Amino acid sequence: MRLWKWLKLGFDQTFSGAWWKQLLWLTSVIVFFFAGMYILRPQVGISPQTENVFTSPAEQETQKLNFWDLVELFIDPGGFANQKEVNRPYALLVVLAGMLLLTGILISVFSNMLERRVERFRKGDSHYAFSNHIIILGIDDMVPYLIQQLRRNAEYKKCDIVVLTVEDTEQVRLKFHAELNRKEERRLVILHGRRDSKEELKKARVHKAEKLFILGEANEYDRDSLNIDCVKRVAEICEQTKRKKPLCCHVLFEYQGTFSVFQVSDISQQIKQYIEFTPFNFYEIWARRVLVKCSAESNGTIHYFPLDRGGISENSENYVHLVIIGMTRMGIALAIEAAHIAHFPNFKTHRKKTRITFIDREARREMDFFMGRYRHLFDLSEARFMDCEQDKTFHPCPRTSTADFIDLEWDFIQGRAESEPVQTLLGQWSGEKDKLLTIAICFNFPHTSLALGLYLPDAVYAHQVPVLIRQETSDTILQIVNSSIKYQALRPFGMVNRCYDLTMENLYLPKYINYVYDYFYQHGVNPPDLPSEKELTEKWNKLRVVKQWSNIYNASSIATKLRSIGIALPMKDRMRELTPHEIVILAEVEHNRWNVEELLMGYRIVTPEEEKEIEKNIELKNVYKEKRTAHYDIRPYEDLRSDESGRCANVYDISITSAIPLILNHIHTQTDQVED
Repeated sequence: MRLWKWLKLGFDQTFSGAWWKQLLWLTSVIVFFFAGMYILRPQVGISPQTENVFTSPAEQETQKLNFWDLVELFIDPGGFANQKEVNRPYALLVVLAGMLLLTGILISVFSNMLERRVERFRKGDSHYAFSNHIIILGIDDMVPYLIQQLRRNAEYKKCDIVVLTVEDTEQVRLKFHAELNRKEERRLVILHGRRDSKEELKKARVHKAEKLFILGEANEYDRDSLNIDCVKRVAEICEQTKRKKPLCCHVLFEYQGTFSVFQVSDISQQIKQYIEFTPFNFYEIWARRVLVKCSAESNGTIHYFPLDRGGISENSENYVHLVIIGMTRMGIALAIEAAHIAHFPNFKTHRKKTRITFIDREARREMDFFMGRYRHLFDLSEARFMDCEQDKTFHPCPRTSTADFIDLEWDFIQGRAESEPVQTLLGQWSGEKDKLLTIAICFNFPHTSLALGLYLPDAVYAHQVPVLIRQETSDTILQIVNSSIKYQALRPFGMVNRCYDLTMENLYLPKYINYVYDYFYQHGVNPPDLPSEKELTEKWNKLRVVKQWSNIYNASSIATKLRSIGIALPMKDRMRELTPHEIVILAEVEHNRWNVEELLMGYRIVTPEEEKEIEKNIELKNVYKEKRTAHYDIRPYEDLRSDESGRCANVYDISITSAIPLILNHIHTQTDQVED
């Protein structure tokens, strides 16, 4: 019984396992059969191939069947008819065994192998020797658009694209089939597996990949933590396989809080040695597309109006007013991005400040969270609160400092956006001549955002105020609505399937800014020329992540600053040199922007006691910055002091500003060479 159980279990396990086990089992049976048949072959007999006229009757009677006679009977049942009567029972057994093993079981084995291979491919269980490929870990609605961009990008033209997911691969393939064309699908391989499993990651050959996107699964609980665990496992695999070049790894963080942490915190050196870590956030990316890039691809190119329209000069009376309806994650992201870039030279000449207004039915509660998160910014910024359902009067929010060198002010309005008081305010603001108003509707429900966007006060449409309307998946309705003159200034944004933008991962501009700053710090003058990409990248990778983001935010503000002196990007020709006066005013704008950046990053101004200690010993400046997050240079531009090198801190703003033509012309030249 045990033997019978062992045989049955072995057979079932073998034919349910790998193809080579099935062939091995069949080969073993055939060998065993041949060995037995050869040993038990008749003592007398003759095969037709060995019969000839030269053999005597006695020899014919005593001749045995040889090995090749058995083979012929096994593979060719027609040989049975040529056997003598004495051999036919034995020959019949050989023929029947051949028909069973070859015609039946062998064909079944190969058929089973093919079926299982097809099944394994469909289920994502097949694995291949990938190299220099792109891996996407997890399935999100942004994946099809990401694949389309990768296909169009010349740098990744020959790269296989591997998607590893725990989702049903058949359903995933159907989804891709609906959104990708045939060429895009042919480059795509879908594997089934967990991104937190080292075995599955090894099968996807992450250590051989060219680029890695860690997205996580849609609607997954605690996605951010799992993505970080995945980064650690990938680094461990790269270390075990002794990967030399750091793997470019883009990691999605669903929550802005997690994303903010990794903007100021470095990953461990052990991970950094093998991973080029680039965090990104869905809401932050869309905020940058709308406010910095001012364009997005979705059924054609969507063009967004800059907050400052054509620019705000030092003599302008205009100021930016961004109204955000809905203190959602998208609304917060837009506000923070605006705070990074909306700085203008007329703050010094006319004390004009950028105004950011939130409108939400739970504004009091959301305001407390927001101001608590960025407490150091609101210690120095003016903020007001109004409850539309109560006294309808703005009340100043308390702050710890009376300083007035931050060029931002904030409003928090509690009330329903469709209510009469809020609608009245929107209508009044639309008609103010010196106000460059932009309205962003950021509800989490697309139909609610769309309904509000189409039924704003008439003054909003009459003055062609730009209105940004958050949509979830499709912008088709708004594209149709845009054909009406009344709604020409309405723009959709925030579509999940149009999130990640490969063009925005180009860090040349931030890297050049970092190089100029570092060169000036060492030599006291700007560089005469810019180095190779390799040298730029080496310097960039040595930076702390907080410094990398500082350079990124600096680069994001360049277009806004240049518009204030009448220069629009992108330029068709080389950029002219800046005048000394333009350098001075833009340097001050840069410092005002930098003040806000540092406050958003969590730094604070020094206390009077700390300032006295630093003035006695300038070396304490960096100590307090690192250990107390107290930055000595967060102060008005005209009040900047000397640093440890003996230079006034404003020379760095002047250096970066004066190098803008050098950087942009260098990039312009490189672009022309690539096109040629």
